[in-house]
Order: sequence, then structure tokens, then C-alpha cells
Amino acid sequence: MAVHRWAMKGVLAALLPLGLACCALAPDKPVVTADHARFEFLTPTLVRMEYAPSGRFVDAPTAVVQKRDWPAVAVRTERRDGWLVARTEAMTLRYRLGSGPFAAGNLKVTWNGGGAQGWHPGQEDPRNLGGLTYSLDNISQPNLPTDGLDLDSPVNDVIPGIEVKLEKAKPGLLSRSGYAFIDDSRTPLWNARAQWIEPRAEQGGQDWYLFAYGRDYPRVLREYARLCGPVPMIPRYTLGPWITDFNFEYFPGTAQARQPAFRRYDQRMLEDELARLRADGIPFDTLVLDFAWHNYGWDGGYDWSPLVPQPDAFIRWLHARGIKLALNDHPGYANTRESILSHDDSHAPAVLRALGRPPPPRPAFELDVTAARWRFAADPRDRGLAGHWYAPGHDDRRWAPIRAGASWQEQGHAGQGVAWYRAEVTLPERLPAKLYLQFGEVAKDYRLFVNGQEVEHSRVQWPQHVTYADVAAYARPGRRNAIALRVEPGPRGGGLLRGPVAFRDAPPPERIAFDLADRHQADVFMRELHRPLMRQGVDLWWVDGGGGAADMPGLDPQLWTNKVFYDFAQGTGRRGFILSRYGDWGSERYPAFFTGDTYSEWPVLAYEVAYTARAGNVLVPYVSHDIGGFHGGRIDFELYARWIEFGAFSPILRMHSAHANPREGNLRMPWVYGDRGVALMRKYFALRTRLIPYLYSHAWTAHETSLPLLRPLYLTYPDLEEAYRQTHEYLLGDELLVAPVLAPGGERTVYLPPGRWIGFFDGRRYAGGASFTRRYAVDETPVFAREGAVVPSQPDSAYSDQRPLDTLVLDVYGDGADDFRLYEDDGVSADYDAPDRHAITPIRHATRADGSHELAVGPAQGRFAGQVQQRAYVLRVHAQARPSWLTVDGRPAAAAWQWDARTGVATARLPAHPVGERLDVAWR
Repeated sequence: MAVHRWAMKGVLAALLPLGLACCALAPDKPVVTADHARFEFLTPTLVRMEYAPSGRFVDAPTAVVQKRDWPAVAVRTERRDGWLVARTEAMTLRYRLGSGPFAAGNLKVTWNGGGAQGWHPGQEDPRNLGGLTYSLDNISQPNLPTDGLDLDSPVNDVIPGIEVKLEKAKPGLLSRSGYAFIDDSRTPLWNARAQWIEPRAEQGGQDWYLFAYGRDYPRVLREYARLCGPVPMIPRYTLGPWITDFNFEYFPGTAQARQPAFRRYDQRMLEDELARLRADGIPFDTLVLDFAWHNYGWDGGYDWSPLVPQPDAFIRWLHARGIKLALNDHPGYANTRESILSHDDSHAPAVLRALGRPPPPRPAFELDVTAARWRFAADPRDRGLAGHWYAPGHDDRRWAPIRAGASWQEQGHAGQGVAWYRAEVTLPERLPAKLYLQFGEVAKDYRLFVNGQEVEHSRVQWPQHVTYADVAAYARPGRRNAIALRVEPGPRGGGLLRGPVAFRDAPPPERIAFDLADRHQADVFMRELHRPLMRQGVDLWWVDGGGGAADMPGLDPQLWTNKVFYDFAQGTGRRGFILSRYGDWGSERYPAFFTGDTYSEWPVLAYEVAYTARAGNVLVPYVSHDIGGFHGGRIDFELYARWIEFGAFSPILRMHSAHANPREGNLRMPWVYGDRGVALMRKYFALRTRLIPYLYSHAWTAHETSLPLLRPLYLTYPDLEEAYRQTHEYLLGDELLVAPVLAPGGERTVYLPPGRWIGFFDGRRYAGGASFTRRYAVDETPVFAREGAVVPSQPDSAYSDQRPLDTLVLDVYGDGADDFRLYEDDGVSADYDAPDRHAITPIRHATRADGSHELAVGPAQGRFAGQVQQRAYVLRVHAQARPSWLTVDGRPAAAAWQWDARTGVATARLPAHPVGERLDVAWR
């Protein structure tokens, strides 16, 4: 009879002395309790260690740890000299009985195998191979480590505006010391009845996990995935290239919105831009619209801005061309009080009702003074306060006229220092008892004076969109009132950037924001604001913001924000996918992770390469950078090219920058660089699209075996010292090695691990275990295939799934052997794990002793909706000489080899063959 692992805990405690309950040699009860401590051996190399002051232990999952039911592990226990000793076949734990909470002096774990072979609480691990930071926002060369390997976290990095300091990365799972440690002590628990999280009832306990794996790096990744949740399959189309645009804000009724540039940068412009990419033969799958799709800009809007006047037609236009649509959303910024939903948005009344909040009161008195006679004076020496420039009688006749709604820099006034605004406004004879002066946006900070008296005003750290002051005590009814502002400029200029400026008898309504740790608020947020857009045809969400929007003790707010968005997308019956920032342990469950607003600099590109490679150390296989960098206009073409080349061989290829805006246009578009820009993007976007069968198969590997798509060399070569020094190279899947060019001039020193390697583009042969230096042309990049490798790809297409995979291109690289598993499914459904929802086709290459080659394809194992029943093949053999013969299923092939002596590639086209039957090909 099966007995739950916790059922016998009390019985065992009663049977054994001194509060010690153990299960020596009881493989179905690998749980040991001693007083207020409990140890559970989840595997021979993974132990959970709990200390509960009350003696009440936690059996529920948490927001991070999901799996509680583990197979049995044989554990031997004994008491010796006041110590509890518990052993598995791989590790030994020692805890001093009755010694209280875990500390360095009362708890130690040792294990067999490589590495440090010992751990105690508080132990530092200088040999850890690194984890991820929350983001790379704002990094430039001064923030980067100087170790030459880019292993450390950025330093002194603060997200401007919201002033969020980016903390150092926590240690990752992989360490040369052979262990990994996770502290889950404060993480909220999962309430199965409520189907939601709740804070831990008992604070101050310890809930720890120790993985002791030696040099078996894949093992710790697998065990972590079992503990905290596996990497899900991503939609197939997300592996295709992405294009981002609309990176600016739209506020209806503002002077900025009336500018001709804003009127031109609209739905029609987007369609023309995308059509131009298609006409230039540049394939892509996804269009991402940044903030300008929202009406009301940062104030929060889920109505489409007037820039997309026909969203239904626009989405139909995109989908008819195989283009998926992603929208940017900001569920909340740390350190700010901005609205997530504007009160002017059409969704606001329903949302307020659902949240149980009353509608905002309508002001009975309103006097708009946005168009008042404002005057301006620069104050570079900051003399205005001493000179009483705020006084009612101050002579401002020499001050320049200025209008509200645009920065003073945009209106032709120089200066980045302090400046002053003044206006005189006549108020009515009868004023309401309460009177507030409201400002739409003043950058960066300001001091307000009314009739010579300084007035305190509300403050919003960023964005400064709705601030107000109670001016009832300072106003003069029926007379002229002097308003003066001393303004400090911000990064977008200075002054009254946006209206309205108005006197009202009510302050602005309380902001509409959401705490996604609250189940009801999370439901309202997704149901009322996101579901209508997804029903309209929006395919995925870019979850932007700073820090997440969930508030609960012990909860990583970004992790839970990611979960809310991801689960809602998955709940539509389609496969979930979001683009968001890193939320610490558990983040692998909610792909993908984008690194934020970096500067367009060579050292930043190099850092991104090393950073992406070590993302696998925390099992985050899908990292997306702003290709070309974010902060940087028309960057140097060579830097632009090298970033695209890296992007083509990275988990997600997504073009984005700060300059997709009406004034400059999208400066990451290829035609900014003329014909060579178009040719370069066509080459690498087309290659990326062709490689999707290869990449998608390794996405399945990441899901099934927890090996990331992009791998640091030491994950494959843990005993190779050189692998730890080559942090700017990586393996892409099992078959390809990539070493991006990371400095101007094109020179690159490449280290190749032991074995033989073949140039992916040029067919050159290389002996591994050594380095070489070569100069690469601006449109070339160092990529190498392991000799014997099979790399499947698909024919050229305008987007990833333009046509069924009824023709498969198989590149076979030289001698040697490979065993590739081609994974296929419908690309979008959520039930891909079911046996009738995917297919795996084994592709095995071997070289015989006589030098001939054999390639066995299939039969396909499994089926799915839309699966092709017959498939043709294009065989491309990378050889040193033209093959002399070719057989298919033991018979001479009708197809003849086509030989390209320049690249060393022999090509043969094989007729369609049933995918359910094995295909045998041989050549010499």
C-alpha cells in the first residue's frame, strides 16, 4: 500500500529517542527530523534543510519551489557524539543535535566527486561561475567589470528616473566548487485551496536547498528544473527575427501630438516600413510596438492611440503576412506613483467597478491656464532665488515668451541649468473653498511660488506627469495672480513639458494601479485590460517596467508579475510567451528575459555575449538583447553589423533602440546604412530563419533535459581549464560553436575545444585544442561546426512558418558522427508534451572505417496536427572532395552531386519520402 511520505513523520518521532526521527535504510521515507530541524533528501545529491522555531514544517509548494513529491532515496542515519549523521550514496550531512538554527558551527555537508567537497552555512564560493542580474539597464563601459572575462556584475548601475540600483547577481547553479545553494526561507507559500500564494505564517525559519554535484553540471540543471519547474517550450515563431518600433509616448491633445512628425509616424508608416523589409527580402516574424501604441503614454492607457486608427484592420494586415504582434506594457515601476491606467481610458470605469472603487469626482470649477502668457528666463548661475524672480512685481519684460507643452530646448532656448517660468493669471471673484493648481508634467524637478509665497506640491519621482499643489490660501480672487516655477531640466529637456496647467477645486484622482500579488487585482488587470486586446489579435506581451508589480513579503515582484502575464497567455489555449526582466529563481518557467536599455558600445556588446552564455547557469535559455544597443543613434556600421551577427546566433534576435521615434525614425532599420545595411540584415535574418528547425529542436532539449540552447564551454567541457577562460565563446546547441567579433577591425582570436571543427561559412578545417587569430570581414562572423555534425534547416522563407516543413535541408560536416533529434509540433499549442502533439525524427550520421558515410533519417516518432506526411531532402555535404557516389535506401540515387569547389559543399536533392518510414543515404 502506498503511503504519503509525510504520513509517518509523527510515528517515527514517537519511536526514536531525543526527538530524532529518521528513516535509516528506509528508501521510501528519506526524511530526517531532529528537534526543530528537518532534512529531506530529494535525490542522492540534493537535500532540503529546514529549521522551524515552532517545529511546524512546510510541506506546501512555494512561489519558487514547485515539486514536493520525490522518488524514494536510500538514507542511512545515526547519532554519534551529539551529532546527527545522515548519508546517501553521494553525500553526508552532519547536524549537532539541539543546537538550534543552522549555522557554520552546527551543520556541514560533504560529498563525493570533484569540487570543494564540503559546505557549511554562510560559506562564500569564489569559484561560482555566475548568475544573472535583474537587468542590464543603463550599462555602459564605466559600469562594466575589468576582469577581462566579463564574469562579474556591472558596478554602480542605477536605472535613472526611478533610481533603482541594480544589485549584483546571486551565485548561479554551476560552480567549480561542485555545489549550489538556494535559500527559499521567506518565499510565500502556495495555498492549494485558494489557488494562490500567501505569506509564510512563521517568519525567521530556514528553508534551504543544497545541490552537491561535483563536476556533473548537467545534473544540477536537471535537478533544479525538477525542483523549481522546467523550461517550457516556446512558440516556434519567437525564434524568428523581431522588429521593434513606436518607441515614444503619445498623449492626446498635447502640442507634441499635433506636430507633423507625430501625424506621419502612424499605422500607414508601419505598414510601409514592414512592406519595405519584405520587398528587400529580409524575413522576420514579430513586430513589437513600444509605448506609442498606448493612448495617454506613461499615465497608462489600454486604448489604442490615434496613431493606430484602425487596429483591427492593422492586425489583420499583419497576420495576413505572417507577422505576429507584440505590445509593450508597464505593469508598474519601482519608486514611482504613476498610474497604470489613465482615468480617461475607456476601460477605467469597468476597472474601478471591478476593484470596488468609486469613479473620480468631476471638478465643479476648472480654469485651464496652459495657454496663459508664460515667460521664460534661463538662470545658469542660479541667481533667481536671491533675486526674488518669483515675486509678483518682478520685472520680467526682458524674459522670452514660451509656451507650455514642449521643453524650452525644443523652443530654441539654450541651457541645461536651472530656468524660470512666470505667468500672471486673473482668477474669478468667487473661488471654491478648495483650490488646487495642477501640472501635467514638469521636468525634472520644480519649486512653485504663488504670489511670492513658496507652495509645497505633490511629487512623483518619475514620470512627473500629474503633480498638484493646494493654493487656496495663496490665491487672490478677482485679481491677477503671479505664478512662478524654478525648474531643473531632465534628460528630455526642461520646463512645462505637457499640459494641462489648471486651477481646479479637486486634486487629481487617486491613481489606478494593481498589486499582482493580490489575486483579485491580478484577475481584473488581465481580464479587463489584456483579454480584449488578445481577443483582438495581440499575440504576446512585452512586460516592461522596473521591478515588477507584486507586493508580498518574501516575494520577488518581477517573478510573480511574469507569472501572472505568462499564465494568462497560456490560459488562452495557446503556448505562453512573454518578454520580461529576470525574476530570480523560478524565472525559467516564464520565458523570455530581456536585458533592458544598454548603451551602444563595443564593450557592452562583449559583455552581453558573456552574460548570455552564463544565463544557462541559472537555466534561463532565452535571453534577448536590444540588438544594436538602446542608447545610441546611428551607430558605426561595423558595430551595428557585429551586433546583428551575434543576434543571429543568440536565443532571440530582436532589433530595438531608443530611436524608433517620429523625430529621427527607426535608426536600427537596415536602409539607414544604405545597400550594405540591407545586404547584411538580409544575410543574417535569412540565415536565422533557415536555422529554426535546428534551434527549435534544441529548444525541446532545453525543455526535456534542461540543457540551455546557448551554453558556456565549461558546461560541455567541465575538466578543460581553457573552457573557463573563453567566456566570449559559446556552443549553440550541440553542433555549433560561436565566437562573435567584439572589437573594431574584425580581428578575432578563437579557441576551439579538442576535436576537429569546420568553418560554418567557408568550410575550412581546424584542429581543436588550440587557438588561432584571423581577421573577419564586416559581414563575416566566426562560427564552427563540430566535425560529423548534422545541422537541419529549412528553405528560405519570409517568416518562420510560411510553409510546412515538407523540405528539410541537412548540412553534414565532414567525417565523424552525430545523433540529432529533429523536434516538430504545431508551434503554438500548449499541450506539446502529449505523445500525439509532437514528433521526433532521429537523424544519425556515421563514418565507416572505409571512409564512406551513412545517414539514417527517421522514422518520425509521434504525430501532431498539420504534420507533413512526405518530405523531400536537400543533402549538403561539407567535404574536401566531391563525393564519388550516392545511394538512397541501398540503391544508386537518381540525383547527381552538385559540387561547389569554393566552399567545399556537395549538394544532392532527394525526392519526397514518407516521414513514417526510415530513409537511408550513403556516400563516399
